[in-house]
Amino acid sequence: MNRMRQPLPIISTLLLSIGLIAITAAPADACQVPVFRYALERWPADNFELVVLHDGPLGDAESKLVDSLRDSGHQSSGSANCGVKVIEAGKAQDELLRSVWAQHGRPGQAVLASLYPVTAQEVPDRLIDAGPLDADTVANLVDSPIRQEIAKRLVAGESAVWIFVPCGDPKQDEVALKNLTRFVQQNETTLELPEQEEIEDEQALLEQLAIELRLDFSILTLHRDDPEEQFLLKMLLASEPDLEALDQPMAFPVLGRGRVLYGLVGKGISELTIGLASRFIIGPCSCQVKNQNPGFDLLMAVDWEKKIGTAKLSDPLPETTGAPVLLTIPPGRKAK
Repeated sequence: MNRMRQPLPIISTLLLSIGLIAITAAPADACQVPVFRYALERWPADNFELVVLHDGPLGDAESKLVDSLRDSGHQSSGSANCGVKVIEAGKAQDELLRSVWAQHGRPGQAVLASLYPVTAQEVPDRLIDAGPLDADTVANLVDSPIRQEIAKRLVAGESAVWIFVPCGDPKQDEVALKNLTRFVQQNETTLELPEQEEIEDEQALLEQLAIELRLDFSILTLHRDDPEEQFLLKMLLASEPDLEALDQPMAFPVLGRGRVLYGLVGKGISELTIGLASRFIIGPCSCQVKNQNPGFDLLMAVDWEKKIGTAKLSDPLPETTGAPVLLTIPPGRKAK
């Protein structure tokens, strides 16, 4: 039986994450650059793993598909955040990969398994999808029209792009999209970016920026039956344990270099949860350490550095070197 996703656990989880970030990782001088801008400028997209499992030599068609995947990733001059591995099934040491082969492997037929980045700690299972290594499986794996549009909007300066996923029930979808649109627009007009007094004084820097700093949200609709967006849909639905089983509309905010904050479902698409997400996205980046912030990255074929340019509002996270500094703690005051 499908259940309704209540917003309270999402709110509690995010509030806890934000609270811990502020307590444990805030630098001495709080970063006033908004989270979305710091994420765009300083958080490289984490690498997905595309693993080809086989029990014999790859055929010509399969070898060409592997080459095309490698051409898309960091192993060549491509720009997709992924790496490709070719592993003989009988020599696979990873239990997950052995399980994939046991379930999907066929004699003489290679299998392609797509895995979330190892840094995606919040996803329930690293496996996104697995199937035969063929043209249909590879098509739209590393890129798709909606992902390109998301990238286009983010590098144009939008704070976040909300992906709306209808469930197919007209009544539910109409209410959910109406709420999402209303409260996204409300946040866009009522919220304010952190004060940027120091940046405003640096006119030369502002003139060099390729991307204007502004508060701006938009919405894209991802239909579940869109053949070009099936892998994007799988990345979203596999990010939490029960999303695939829920027959309700969903909304996912995307910021930075394709980082999804979390999913809102059904009545969880509300003023409270949308407002909480929006405030986090446009608020000051109190924690610049990417993996201490909530969310997971999407697989996208984008040359982010080229599109962002060299002039940036944010400073890089200071490198930590050597052993930790030990402080002498004075003894407490003696009781009188």
